[in-house]
Amino acid sequence: MKKILYVLLCTLALVSCKKEEESPNNNNNNGNNNPPSGFTAPTTNYWQINGTNNSSSMDAVQVNIAGTTFGVNKPFSDLGYGYCSVRVFNDNWQLNIRDQVPEGGYKEYYITINSTSSSDSVKVELDVEDQNSSTAGNYFYKASSGKIYVSKLNGKLRYTSDGDLQMSGVKYPAMQDYIYNCELKFSQEQP
Repeated sequence: MKKILYVLLCTLALVSCKKEEESPNNNNNNGNNNPPSGFTAPTTNYWQINGTNNSSSMDAVQVNIAGTTFGVNKPFSDLGYGYCSVRVFNDNWQLNIRDQVPEGGYKEYYITINSTSSSDSVKVELDVEDQNSSTAGNYFYKASSGKIYVSKLNGKLRYTSDGDLQMSGVKYPAMQDYIYNCELKFSQEQP
């Protein structure tokens, strides 16, 4: 009888033990609770075209409420350009990037030139008003691959390219000939 009672008590003790679940790491946001390696959000704003920094102030950054549209439009006199515009956007109107990115964390978005109907893709475009005498004109570039990191700190979103993005573009008025190339690199926090 004592053996049966002892076995019963041991069984009850084992059944009542509950495995403690590990809490997910909320500081990443790539959907599988494994943080992408190698990314730390910058603490300063920068914008480079072909390795040259823009020395203009970065006070013209705009981000919509949902975080699906980011843009900066400033002169880029360091390269002899007039106004240049960088845009990162997702055209899925039901997406809310601001809600996807946790405070103190980040999320990766993959660059596409096609539809951005998925919740993890964006388009990246660069417009350049070249004022140099030998190359003057309006250029329109698009990135076809790469990644953008969107991070959030104190409620503000920061958009950061994953290194140099390879851009291909057209020059007005030959809008079908993607024969121009440049590199774009940036990290901008919303004001």
